[in-house]
Amino acid sequence: MSLLTSQVFGVSSEQVASYIEREEVDKRFVTALESDKQIVVYGSSKQGKTALVSRHLPYGKNIVVQLTPRTNVIDIYHSILRQTGITLKTEESQGSQSDAKLGIGARFKAWIPLFGGGEAETKGEVSGGSRREQKFEELPINLELPQDVCEAMRRARKHSCVVVLENFHYLDEERQRQFAFDLRTFQELKLKFVILGVWREKNRLSQYNGDLLDRVTEVPVEPWTEQEFRQVADKGCKELNVSFSPELIADIISACFSSIGVFQELLKETCLFADVSETKPTLTPIIDRALLTRACTKKAEEYSSRHQRALESIAAGNLSTGAKQGLQPLFLPYYLVRVILSEGYDGLATGMRRSVIQEKIQAIHHRGSDVRASDMSNLLYNLAKMQATKSISPPVIDFDQSKKMLQIIDSTFYFFLKHADLSAIASELPDPLEQ
Repeated sequence: MSLLTSQVFGVSSEQVASYIEREEVDKRFVTALESDKQIVVYGSSKQGKTALVSRHLPYGKNIVVQLTPRTNVIDIYHSILRQTGITLKTEESQGSQSDAKLGIGARFKAWIPLFGGGEAETKGEVSGGSRREQKFEELPINLELPQDVCEAMRRARKHSCVVVLENFHYLDEERQRQFAFDLRTFQELKLKFVILGVWREKNRLSQYNGDLLDRVTEVPVEPWTEQEFRQVADKGCKELNVSFSPELIADIISACFSSIGVFQELLKETCLFADVSETKPTLTPIIDRALLTRACTKKAEEYSSRHQRALESIAAGNLSTGAKQGLQPLFLPYYLVRVILSEGYDGLATGMRRSVIQEKIQAIHHRGSDVRASDMSNLLYNLAKMQATKSISPPVIDFDQSKKMLQIIDSTFYFFLKHADLSAIASELPDPLEQ
């Protein structure tokens, strides 16, 4: 069967044909699905979280909630019930004209489609002179109570579904904490959740609720090994009937900085520059390293525009913090970005400790002696919220409170740091002291 190159390699909302099952990661996830524990799948962006989950848990047969920075916990539960066929009614509405929809007994309650016999309310629909009736069970419900949500799902015969929460990192800390306590209740009530989040910190939810220890299975999708990268390339090459030279594959692995997303994109672009847009009728070798150079240039341009805007947005955050009478504010986000740009890939590849960040900020700060540990806490602990507020999606950096380490959580950011002209970007940053 002939496939497009974009169906074999690259980052896509649909699973690409070069997907491989990794024994340690896939087996851990499948085993967790068979247990009674909740599941957290985490790692940097574009490292295969959604691909892993959708591989073993068909989204069309379960409940998937896409979270945004505006999502409240109650919105999650509303979406879950809506996807199970449950209607929440808050007011009565009646009509007598043709094409009117009649809601009988519609109060602030859940209307659950009734399967089989039993007492029920009737909801009638009149349209074009014909009449259809659907029987519903009416159930008082409080969406703030996990037990009520589970009870409604049981009555709708949907309690065996798994709920997948995509982009959990978009919720602010307060909402993550609130859900962490509800998750404990859901675990007791046998409703399984799979939570996907962009972070690299272990036991993220357990930090909010210690009762989740031993009740949650964490599945980190990183790191990817060199052997796994080669397996991805080999599988894709068979689908496209092409072969990469060993030297070229080694170069692509080196250029992706351990990111499967970047690796996939470089494979795709290298193929396209080699005029491989679909499965070839005869085996086609790809050996020219200049093709990879062109692919890297293209991806660097794409990533640079986004990441430069993200850094500019972070630098402009919380400008009034640390203001004193007669003195300029501290402008700590601006100085953090300056440190990131000055340290570059080598300084951030393995993370940067909080103490190092503070020292480097103090060294270049207009009020260096006034930069206190508490100021650094306020800056670093609120990075996720700041990025969500400024619509930086996915987030670029995060602070691991357990390790006291600033970490990159967008895997394409490594590529940006290595290829972009960081000194030029730093020179273009608006200086808040001059505004």
